[in-house]
Amino acid sequence: MSSNNTELGDRDGDLSLKRMGALAGALAHEIKNPLSTMNISLQLLMEDLETKPQIASSQVLPRIRLVCDEIRHLERILGSFLEIARAPILDLKDRDPNGLIQETLAFLAPECALKKVDIRNHCDGAIGAVEFDPDLFRQALLNLVRNALQAMEQGGTLTVITRSLDAAWEVEVIDTGKGIAPNVQERVFDPFFTTRKGGTGIGLAVTRSVIERHGGSIKLQSAQGLGTRFTLHLPRKVAQRAKP
Repeated sequence: MSSNNTELGDRDGDLSLKRMGALAGALAHEIKNPLSTMNISLQLLMEDLETKPQIASSQVLPRIRLVCDEIRHLERILGSFLEIARAPILDLKDRDPNGLIQETLAFLAPECALKKVDIRNHCDGAIGAVEFDPDLFRQALLNLVRNALQAMEQGGTLTVITRSLDAAWEVEVIDTGKGIAPNVQERVFDPFFTTRKGGTGIGLAVTRSVIERHGGSIKLQSAQGLGTRFTLHLPRKVAQRAKP
């Protein structure tokens, strides 16, 4: 038995190293292009300043702004990378998740109204108190809801359903947006993968990380033109193996 446990631990370690290697590779790739743009822009700026000391601000300022924009982009990417890499310790509480979900949706109600998105909330009162980290779960839920809002550019309906199971509980986040193409669905949880201009591609990766750290799972169902459903499946009690 001890031999099997060691072998399993080694495999888990190998998987963790591979995942961190993939993250590092993705990070390096994402940093390379902005750095290249910054380098070229700074070289052009220096040439302008050296050859034309009285150069008009209309030429200098746009290049400076471009460099500043790229720096901010790098800061967002690095912040997102650290958000996954640091794997915060779970602060587990026993509480009813329905209250937290309702509070989160109330917080997002003005944003939903602005985007002409109706909220429908169906909470199963039989869930009762379960063990989870409220702050991390709220972050995971916010990521899913904001992802749904981005998919409903022309308005729509956001539905959140909770369900009590024997030794588990579930949350479904459903939107009536544009849906996700089949060839993209298998990559939506990959860090830094995004199809949205200006996005960091980190929200769904963080959400999956949070749910898996609770010993749970996340499932995606989507049809183009019809919408998307994310299903979170979590245990009522977090097993010791899911804790750091």
